[in-house]
Amino acid sequence: MLTMVRTESDETSFAVIFNTHHRQAVRLAYLLTSDANQAEDIAAEAFAKVYPRWRKGQVRDVGPYLRRAVANEANSKLRRRYLERREASRRTGDLRGARTMDEDAVDHDAVWLAIQRLPDRQRHAVVLRYYEDLSEADTAEVLGCSVGTVKSQVSRGLAKLEQMLGDADGVRQGGES
Repeated sequence: MLTMVRTESDETSFAVIFNTHHRQAVRLAYLLTSDANQAEDIAAEAFAKVYPRWRKGQVRDVGPYLRRAVANEANSKLRRRYLERREASRRTGDLRGARTMDEDAVDHDAVWLAIQRLPDRQRHAVVLRYYEDLSEADTAEVLGCSVGTVKSQVSRGLAKLEQMLGDADGVRQGGES
């Protein structure tokens, strides 16, 4: 690898340095990241960081200085990418159990049809408790019955829904429709 010692500080001589070292910088970045696009970005970033120091006369031998800048930039990008992936996986988890909107719509329709087939008192109790998200006491007040009656009607209604939908997995947790 050809190394150039800084002798003049004009932009033309830095262009010569760029042309001389660019290919090696990109190659090194690629070897460090295994990503051609990212390697180009890393090399460009390294040159951008080296230029102001070179211009001020703080860089005597550009070759080794640039290699170090490429390695630092690659480490920084890899670290950032690792942290972004870790944060994304912590926020979202994996895709096991993920459902499409179509699957949710089919379930919604099946549950709603089953709810419509419940006896009136059970349907009213279930809808008020889970669709309107009322407490047992508020549901009892709306229906004009005791809290115990609300509990039994909701319990019977959910059991009947479970039976109509085939199994406990048919009605999703948390009162989701």
